[in-house]
Amino acid sequence: MKFLNPLRIFPKAKSDGSLNGEPVSPCIRGFVLRRHFLSVALALVLNLARVSRSFGQESDLGYRHEFYREDGDRMSIDTDSFLLDAKINSHLRVTGTYVIDSISGATPIGAPPQKKWPFANFNDLYSRAYGQAYTSQFNQYVSQNQIYVDAGYETFQQMTNQAAQFAQQSAPGIATNSASASYHSLTNNSNYRKSTVPLAKLHDRRQAFSIGLPISWGRHELTPSFSHSEETDYKSIGGALNYSLSLNEKNTTLNFGYAHNADRARDDKFVWEDKTSDNLLVGFIQLLSPKSYVTFNFVFNNDYGYLSDPYRGVMVFNNYPQFNPDDPALIPEVRPRHRSSEVIYGSYTQFIEPLDGSLDASLRFFHDSWGIISATTSLDWHQKLGKHFVLTPTFRYTYQTAADFYYVLVPDYLNLPAAYSSDYRLSQMETFTMGLSLTWRVAKHVSFDASYYRYVMRGLDGVTSQSAYPSANVGSVGLRIWF
Repeated sequence: MKFLNPLRIFPKAKSDGSLNGEPVSPCIRGFVLRRHFLSVALALVLNLARVSRSFGQESDLGYRHEFYREDGDRMSIDTDSFLLDAKINSHLRVTGTYVIDSISGATPIGAPPQKKWPFANFNDLYSRAYGQAYTSQFNQYVSQNQIYVDAGYETFQQMTNQAAQFAQQSAPGIATNSASASYHSLTNNSNYRKSTVPLAKLHDRRQAFSIGLPISWGRHELTPSFSHSEETDYKSIGGALNYSLSLNEKNTTLNFGYAHNADRARDDKFVWEDKTSDNLLVGFIQLLSPKSYVTFNFVFNNDYGYLSDPYRGVMVFNNYPQFNPDDPALIPEVRPRHRSSEVIYGSYTQFIEPLDGSLDASLRFFHDSWGIISATTSLDWHQKLGKHFVLTPTFRYTYQTAADFYYVLVPDYLNLPAAYSSDYRLSQMETFTMGLSLTWRVAKHVSFDASYYRYVMRGLDGVTSQSAYPSANVGSVGLRIWF
């Protein structure tokens, strides 16, 4: 069966990085999402490499600039990606990518809006002020009267008993005045009972590269690859081996893959922690007709080690009162040190000749040992405009349940659960992505593409503040040269 690959007519680079099975904003400084940056970049260039071959050229070079801008001057990310896909001989190619991320802006730190904080009441402020006043008055009396003990006029025990009486008499008045002033300052602070989540500013720069060596012979293709990523507080080294087998006169392709990552992350105490990841993929591509095919993939992931986000904390409701609206008192989040997950992905591609267009429809299901279940559906229409242009509108929707250990406020500091996190990305939520991309075949050996997407995230649990969830404008421009 001769197959007309719609990508030959409608080349489109996709970046399908995801968190918990859904495409989240690549904006957050957290441990998991830093891996998301790399997955986005690598997914992008690997798809570009596949598209480049569809034009029948020997080798190609590519460059792409992507930007991500959250509303409200929150996170801003700029990514520059460079691609090489070169033919060595009839059986061997070399692919390489180099990625630079510049990250800056403000992001939620895990605390809810101040209107939900367990602020200290007057009695809490008085108790804290009384303890400080008593200690101060006691020490002051001892300091001033130590000379009488040294001169032998009284014993040290007599003097400290007098100091205790003095402190008991003077501390209540001092504590009352201090607590009144503190309570007035607390309740008149502009952030007291504020309705949006607190943010923290950050900036970082990440560099990453990967290299692959696709080796083909007959019906087989074997691709070993290596990747490395580094930033100030996260380092990643990974290797992968993928194997493809063509059957049924190349109408069926079986895919098998294994990847391993050995990463190191700096925790909230600035100690370097290890994390390892193993990923297995089994899938196939089946041609249904000369103009349609289906894709199915099953992926199993296993993560061990430090899986928490060192830049996010958790606020406690009981036994941990808040005294300063400008500075939340948080405890570091604790996530399980193991996570397994499964992903089932299926897609259908159909070229519709009368419309000179191609439809991509896909479903993606995700489940993990943290209790998260998500489903993503996406639709892409690739419309050819003349001989040189392809316009692609895109829509994607994701629904996600919450992790078992997600809290807006942890109930009790004296009875902490085994795992807890207030990272809104682990909450029940939904996301929408809508946009357009345009590919322009400038000349035989040159193409240009540009895209714009609107990304919206919305919480669904009725407890997490909507101000935690970002909306963003995402765009890119790219240039490809074949030789």
